[in-house]
Amino acid sequence: MWRKHWVVIVAVGVVLTVLLTIRPWTGQAGLDAQEIVPIGQRQAAVTYKADVQIDMNKHVVKGMLTARFVPQDDQAFFHLYPNAFSANAALSGENWEVVLGKQREPGGIKISEVRVNGKSVGVQYAGKTKTLLQVPLPARTSSAETVVEMNFQLEVPYNNGRMSYHDHAMWLGNWLPILAVKDAGGWRLDPYSAIGDPFYSDVANYHLRVQLSEGYQLATSGLESVAVITETRPQRLKIYEVDAWNVRDFALVVMDETYQPISGKVGETIVRTWVQKSDDPQNVERIHETARESLDYYGKQFGVYPYKEYDVVKTGGFFGGMEYPSLVFIAQEYFERSDGMGEAVVAHETAHQWFYGLVGNDEVREAWLDEGLTDYATMVFLQQKSLARSQAYIQMRLGQARAAEGYANQGVTAKSSVEAFPDWRSYNDLVYGRAGAMWWNLKEEWGVERLHQVLRQYVRDHQYKQANGEQITALLTATAGADASPYLDYWLRVELEKAEAASNWVEKGKHE
Repeated sequence: MWRKHWVVIVAVGVVLTVLLTIRPWTGQAGLDAQEIVPIGQRQAAVTYKADVQIDMNKHVVKGMLTARFVPQDDQAFFHLYPNAFSANAALSGENWEVVLGKQREPGGIKISEVRVNGKSVGVQYAGKTKTLLQVPLPARTSSAETVVEMNFQLEVPYNNGRMSYHDHAMWLGNWLPILAVKDAGGWRLDPYSAIGDPFYSDVANYHLRVQLSEGYQLATSGLESVAVITETRPQRLKIYEVDAWNVRDFALVVMDETYQPISGKVGETIVRTWVQKSDDPQNVERIHETARESLDYYGKQFGVYPYKEYDVVKTGGFFGGMEYPSLVFIAQEYFERSDGMGEAVVAHETAHQWFYGLVGNDEVREAWLDEGLTDYATMVFLQQKSLARSQAYIQMRLGQARAAEGYANQGVTAKSSVEAFPDWRSYNDLVYGRAGAMWWNLKEEWGVERLHQVLRQYVRDHQYKQANGEQITALLTATAGADASPYLDYWLRVELEKAEAASNWVEKGKHE
């Protein structure tokens, strides 16, 4: 996710405005992408099927969800993130005010029935505001698939967040019940938080049947270009049947006819930027070209993008930009500004298609992993477009990184879990700034080709799976022929006494 940086964004934006048109993007040759397994050739462990009806007037989504999977336990947990915004939720304090905005209405999701292998098991909520659904499962056998079905009704909250609406669109992020992750640490049942992206999910296959009123259109994490679309008379309904394979979530945006797509291609991938007809054409073109160019660049650097569509959609929201598989939300203001920050936001969210999308991680406990790599990728992409522009952006991030020692004295570092951050500024400075600067420093020392060979290996090794800090430390250790822990500890934990050991590790890695 891109969070707005109020202190420095204006100064950086002025520089970006001047430099955006210096030279067209031509790509970087000589870096062959490592093989990424095509999505159709990999079997996901979970399959979701949902049949939903969306009422844009009442802001209500009704439906039935079916999940098929082989259980890991005698119970399963599903995240019900919308209930974080229920009327009973005690959301107070400055951080929640950022998420909620000045005008807000509560919402939430109600489960009316749960069935396991066709048998009703009742509805059992968990969590302070019912943000979890606990489902008992039958005794496990080695490979028996379990089918969990549930009926639900979602009242979409109105706020400044990832799941809301305005007069012309409704954006639904983290709306559909999905299985919680069970890893070596047990079930990960973390609540929704005001700071960071408090999500952690495995890849799955999705098939959604979405019913809308006539006059609305859809952008999703799936393949709209080959979706089955049926229009009914006299009901005046439009029904989409959409599939997505090997994705970590299924987000969607419903838009009225004031929206239109600008389309292009990168290889076999369709790139669409959804804007309103009243938007400034020059701003729209810059944002669309950034989406296309950054997708192309990251594919050459980190591994070919395996999905056949990528949608960039204008929404509301406090977040600036928010990533989902094959779909990103970009806040409206970045389609109105001409200072270049819209392009930076889009480049950041596009990089998340690799670091979060293809390679997942625990964004609650190790937010530095995907956000640091994503912001590094953003910086190096901007550098490829313009050396001068990259300096402006990099200086912003390096300035944030230098604040790390002060935070460490307060017990907060880039390696902290999201609940440890006192505010958005500390999260930005450390998770984006410090972690991104760590990778930037390594690129400056080792060179872009050597570092990107390592990152391509990281993507190839963990594609469609989860990665963690120990694994990327092990990869760096193997690359340099020496323990990489001092380097990561110096940068991420701000253990300044390890500065010399960190420097020695970097030098050794240059010659391996």
